[in-house]
Amino acid sequence: MVDFHKGFEGFERLDSSKEGKKEEDLSLSGKQREPEQQVEGLVPSRSDLAKAEAFYENVLDFVRPLLDKVKEGSESQIKAEEILGWVDEFSDCFRTSIASGDLVRLALQHDEYQENYLYTHSVNVCFLAVKVALDLNFTKGKLSELVMASLLHDIGMMKIPEHIWNKDGRLTKAENEEVQKHALYGEEIVRALPGIPEAVPVIIGQHQERIDGSGYPRHLTKDAIHYGARLLALIDSYEAQTHTRLWRRRTLPDRAIQGILDSESNGYDPHFMKAMLRHISIFPVGSWVKISSGDIGMVIKTNEDTPMRPVISVVMSRDRNRFEEPRMIDLSKQFLIHVLECIDPREIEGLQGVKTE
Repeated sequence: MVDFHKGFEGFERLDSSKEGKKEEDLSLSGKQREPEQQVEGLVPSRSDLAKAEAFYENVLDFVRPLLDKVKEGSESQIKAEEILGWVDEFSDCFRTSIASGDLVRLALQHDEYQENYLYTHSVNVCFLAVKVALDLNFTKGKLSELVMASLLHDIGMMKIPEHIWNKDGRLTKAENEEVQKHALYGEEIVRALPGIPEAVPVIIGQHQERIDGSGYPRHLTKDAIHYGARLLALIDSYEAQTHTRLWRRRTLPDRAIQGILDSESNGYDPHFMKAMLRHISIFPVGSWVKISSGDIGMVIKTNEDTPMRPVISVVMSRDRNRFEEPRMIDLSKQFLIHVLECIDPREIEGLQGVKTE
């Protein structure tokens, strides 16, 4: 088991001999990400959480009718030019205007699951994938492809009866085989849309593949899987684990990461595992944590060079009494204190006036 408190083991062991080449292939040839700035209307400023939430809802409103058309059997009414226009706008907003911490915070915050969880799942996966892609300096074109593929990666699931994919319990073998068809259904739907980049249906069709060949539907391995699908496979799994479903409660972020690292053969690309650990972090922005003093707070910023030592807004004492004013602690500069674990925000919701969103 990886012991987070003894150092960032697990991060170092994810080094790959091919990492340098991949960074070059997926980067802007040494260029840095464009500076973040405010854009009126669609996107939030860095400091305005209300606008960030409005942007999330805007993306959700874009995805919902697309999935509904497939659910209703009217996917022929989906217009490729509208998708391309919206995705270009979203991609520009992600690259220039959205605070990177908000991408993770919003994805973790939205945990709707009682009805048609695939809507928020699709947006959450997009936000988390974009966070990693931005920090890997994906080009504008590659980022747009990833945004499109991540938003539509489960569109084929809408051709599966809802009582199967939203079942409150374990799937039978036959039901599981039916669910596994969604990747090919999605690839087929998106490939039929004129003008959509070829990479998008490829990524959608491969997002359940694993580099060790244990995935589906074609049991591809390693470099036979598109790099976008390798990233999406990891993010899709992480999002699913850290969000509630009808049949189970969500796993807290640090335990989800722990499980990924501890797996001897998890089928995920080590390059993207390392990137996720650095850029989303074990203790992501928006997560609630208990520190070694016993106090409780929310992560408000991650330190990429020391992912186990984020900046925390401490709001509650060990005896669950709220402080009059939050105390900001940058654990990268406070080496006598460390994070013990993530905690479920429902455990402290309402205590002494604490709000967890």
